[in-house]
Amino acid sequence: MASMKEDNDVDQNVTTQQPTARKTKRNDERPVKVVDNEPPSAALPQRASPPGYQVAFTATVQHHVTAFVTWSQPCDSGVPATSVVGYRLRYSNAALSTPLEMRLDSNMAAIDGLQASAEYWYQLQYVLDDGTHSPWTEKQLLET
Repeated sequence: MASMKEDNDVDQNVTTQQPTARKTKRNDERPVKVVDNEPPSAALPQRASPPGYQVAFTATVQHHVTAFVTWSQPCDSGVPATSVVGYRLRYSNAALSTPLEMRLDSNMAAIDGLQASAEYWYQLQYVLDDGTHSPWTEKQLLET
């Protein structure tokens, strides 16, 4: 019996580690073993380019410009200031024929998205309180 007791004492002092795994169940009630500490998968080997193979890259950089256009107040242009309620500004790339138009409340406009090294024209109208407007001004040129 003494030997059995010694074996029991030894067994009680020994600890064993269980492998890091857990079991989960699928809907079909079959257990699935999932290991928590799997090493990351190795990177896939890269295929070398054939000798003498050159890759040609092209890039286009396009800069956009913002132009700030200001004009005189109505009293400086011969239009009575009391009758002006807004402005219409139209502009276009000189190479194109269809202008874009902006309606404004002040005598300053920020025209965004213009192409660099291009020529634009713009014109202005005063919008009056009776719903009419002044004639368009002469075209003014703007170079970016």
